Amino acid sequence: MLRYVAGAMGALLLAGAAQAAALTPTEIVNRHTGAGGDIDKIMADYADDAVVLQAGRAVQGKAEIRKLFERMFPKKPEGAAAAPAGAAPAAPRPEMKVTRVWEEGDVGFMTWEMGPMKTTEEFIVRDGKIQVQALFMSGAPAPAPRPGA
Repeated sequence: MLRYVAGAMGALLLAGAAQAAALTPTEIVNRHTGAGGDIDKIMADYADDAVVLQAGRAVQGKAEIRKLFERMFPKKPEGAAAAPAGAAPAAPRPEMKVTRVWEEGDVGFMTWEMGPMKTTEEFIVRDGKIQVQALFMSGAPAPAPRPGA
């Protein structure tokens, strides 16, 4: 009986691993972009030795890639004070709008826009993990809102 239970558990583990490995590049890109800024969810998509190519630099390894995302999605300090009464509200930041997601072989692609900036990203996916991510941007980033504007 114990051998049967151990065999069944092994089969379930293998099935789970096969299901994770079976994700397509499109599914990985959709899961990655659907993480909503949750850095732990985002990082789960990367291989340990992944490389992100962005703005003329290469960021390699999960620890360095995590730092990149921590700068992009800073946490608000606990107990942070609200804006003082009567202060002008900050201008809203343009939102990222994904315009297309597709794949060619083991490469997932995504195009998106944020204000005047347009971006194409490529994700080389192997064994269910992002190995290389490259970003190609055009257009200036949206200007920072002016105080009191």
